[in-house]
Amino acid sequence: MDVGTVGEGTIMQQTARRRIAFVLGGGAARGLAHIGVLEVLEREGIPVDYLVGSSMGGLIAALHASGLRAAEIAEVASHFRFPPWFVPGWTLSWERIFPSAATELAGLTFNEAFRPMALVAVDVESGKQVVLRSGELLPAVKATCAVPGVLPPVEIGGRWLIDGGLVNLLPVDVAQMFDPGVIVAVKVGAQRSRTMPRLHEGTETLTEWVARIVPSPWSARRSFELLVRGAEIALDRQYTLAAAMVGPDVLVEIDVGTMGLRDFHRLDEAVRAGRRAAEAALARLFEAIESANEDTAPACAIRDLIFDPICEMVITAGRARATLDCRGRTFYFCSANCRDEFARGLHRLDDPSTSG
Repeated sequence: MDVGTVGEGTIMQQTARRRIAFVLGGGAARGLAHIGVLEVLEREGIPVDYLVGSSMGGLIAALHASGLRAAEIAEVASHFRFPPWFVPGWTLSWERIFPSAATELAGLTFNEAFRPMALVAVDVESGKQVVLRSGELLPAVKATCAVPGVLPPVEIGGRWLIDGGLVNLLPVDVAQMFDPGVIVAVKVGAQRSRTMPRLHEGTETLTEWVARIVPSPWSARRSFELLVRGAEIALDRQYTLAAAMVGPDVLVEIDVGTMGLRDFHRLDEAVRAGRRAAEAALARLFEAIESANEDTAPACAIRDLIFDPICEMVITAGRARATLDCRGRTFYFCSANCRDEFARGLHRLDDPSTSG
């Protein structure tokens, strides 16, 4: 696909403009709503210059970066399925859930993608965020989607990597390395209306007592439902914190209603929700793009990654909210709190009374 012909809108016709980075957050099956957002961008001629993704958002970002348009991604996603029965303790192959995506992405590299892109994963041993932006694309996508206990970790460069959403569900900070004029983040949320499966109280007590001796399909299913609900709570909480800490220029918030993390069969519903949210955000998006284009010339350089030494958020010198010059080096921080915590640590190291 020729990335210069993605749309017919006025923005695509501008010769001098600031670049736009899109950040696609996680959310498992809810992340299918990203497709609806991409559909609106294509219709309005809004260019996607850079892509950053985490978890399911990383998969959709990779499919788009590989050259697929929104409708083509939807066709690929129509083959996604989560097994109706899943017993905790088992792990699934990535290809079983996303067979069509594996076919599309096999053999591609980041350098061969139509757009610069970065994906977020977690080093399972150190617990640190890993930003993937080179090498083979499919292993990186598998890593960012590797939900612990469901999908196996992926080895890349001698490190075992798992789901990027564990530490950075909405990686707006990572998008800063592209030095874009506008950062647009897409957040997928859901209402709290999910109900847990329950039996009659007496029967449930008996079932749980028996399950301590011999696991049953019912106890396994109930345990998994609790695990999924716990993940939903954690995702919603992390989304709220991420949006507050590293606010993008435009935040597109998608409400997918009661759609669950495994509801890949509700693709059409998710796409419609993404389309509605993108259309509601168009005015803000056009305003942000126009403002960025008026302020500065296009920025094209991809900056080296700088990490806040306390929270490990990706920081650029221009967007750092605090700095500290120490021992001939400048450190950059996401906030004054991280700077002060770093300074206190240095003070303890320099104070002889604190040494053992």
